[in-house]
Amino acid sequence: MGTIAHEVVANTLNELHVAIKKCEIDLAEQLLKKAKESLNHMEEDDKVIIYYQLLESRFKMMLFKNKGKGLPPNDWKVKKKELEGYNIDNLIDYYFYLYEAEYMSYTKNYERAISLLKIAEKKLSKIENDIEAAEFYMKTASLYVTLHQSAVSLGYINEAINIYSQHEDYKRHLTICYVIKATNYMHLGKFEESEEYFLTAIKTAKELKDEFYEAMQYHNISILYSNFDKSQECINAIKKAVRCNEWRESVYYINSIYMIVRERFKIGDKDNAMYYLKKGQDELKFRSNKIYETKINIIHDLYCKRVDESIDKCRENVQYLEEKGDLDGVSDLSLVISRYYEKGEYYKEALEFANKAIEVKENMRKLEGI
Repeated sequence: MGTIAHEVVANTLNELHVAIKKCEIDLAEQLLKKAKESLNHMEEDDKVIIYYQLLESRFKMMLFKNKGKGLPPNDWKVKKKELEGYNIDNLIDYYFYLYEAEYMSYTKNYERAISLLKIAEKKLSKIENDIEAAEFYMKTASLYVTLHQSAVSLGYINEAINIYSQHEDYKRHLTICYVIKATNYMHLGKFEESEEYFLTAIKTAKELKDEFYEAMQYHNISILYSNFDKSQECINAIKKAVRCNEWRESVYYINSIYMIVRERFKIGDKDNAMYYLKKGQDELKFRSNKIYETKINIIHDLYCKRVDESIDKCRENVQYLEEKGDLDGVSDLSLVISRYYEKGEYYKEALEFANKAIEVKENMRKLEGI
């Protein structure tokens, strides 16, 4: 094979980028392979190599988000210092900050993620493309909903919905937007509005004929039902999620096991709760996840041990989640613990965890990046 012009490879990468943005996973995989092979025969062009490296990392993130593959390690082949001195265009410069911000968000380094998004937003102003803008709004809204900053998140997600709703081939993204909006309403205590958007997300996922994506939406709505003490509806939704073989083989399966263990204990169905807890332990041996292992341990200790035995373990495990940056999990589980202790008339212990939930939620709302 002779030398390939860098323009030819760049065109393949542009096609790859569009496929990634549309979540066309099979096509993206083919184009990534084609681009990688072409790079070995391409005339030297640093900008094209950087573009490829950014898209390769973006492809891995897409597989994690949409197919439950393992979260890729932070092994970016291109670092910011390597971009210095090269004639890179605005789009590639913007992608660097956007993609790194997304990764930082998933690894729960929220202050860093916010800082990177602020830089990306400034660079976005030089790019006149509504789909690029919509993606930025969606990713930013996703970060802020995790931090329970609903007013900020809703502002961004409404902008994304306005754009994606005008593009028929971005239904998957519109589904993500509905979930983000639904989650915001859940945090605001608006059950009916939240359920409406979750149900719309399920409907859209069905239209896409993607069983894994549909399972993901059933898992998402199960969280709403759990938070509003609708345990049977929560369990029913999880059952629909775990019917999907691909979901059970994904990194997200443990999330669903945790939810069903939690709800079974909540309604006093201890036998089934222990059955699923054992399934969770088996899953964790196969696919380690320290965050969800800790969450399951909290639920087990809370419901299966006396208060004088469980409280220290709950404190220890909640502290671990906080140290790992799972602030949303700390807030959520602190309230679960508080309500359980309050029901047993252990008011001092209940107040301790209620205060922890308030403290962490306030800390999340104050995060502005550094």
